[in-house]
Amino acid sequence: MKALGTFVGKPYGSKAGIAAKDLRKYHYMMAMPYFEDVVTLGSFNSYASALNTIDANLKKGVPNVKLVSKVTIPGKDLTLYCFALSGEKGESKFLPIIDITQPKQTAFLPYEVLVSGNKVLMLHGRYRIALSFPDLTMVTFTKIMSAPGDIETLLKQVVK
Repeated sequence: MKALGTFVGKPYGSKAGIAAKDLRKYHYMMAMPYFEDVVTLGSFNSYASALNTIDANLKKGVPNVKLVSKVTIPGKDLTLYCFALSGEKGESKFLPIIDITQPKQTAFLPYEVLVSGNKVLMLHGRYRIALSFPDLTMVTFTKIMSAPGDIETLLKQVVK
């Protein structure tokens, strides 16, 4: 409790709130992606091939991408990788612009990549940012216009 300090008992997230039943169909606004509008970072011959490629790249080192965690679902061809993004196009570029409330919403991080079967997927950057920061104005969103593409570019390095 001490770590939470003055934020104990205060609401977290959107000022207006989002009902649980509305999260599945969440849509920030017209022309923005939905949950199912995922980005395919890569396709492989098999699930094992996808994992081997990602793990080999991480072992060699991927510029500005650091593995935070990896969770494999037993009995399924599903592995979730979580990454920290650094450098000129990483978190330090866009997070100070959008994470301006108290408490900070850094639970938005790390960024996830899902290996599902032979495909490597990520939530679309615009969807994920809008979902995590639903009170952002379009003016603020335009200040980080390049962030979704920058995130995708950084994460594509992991699968090539």
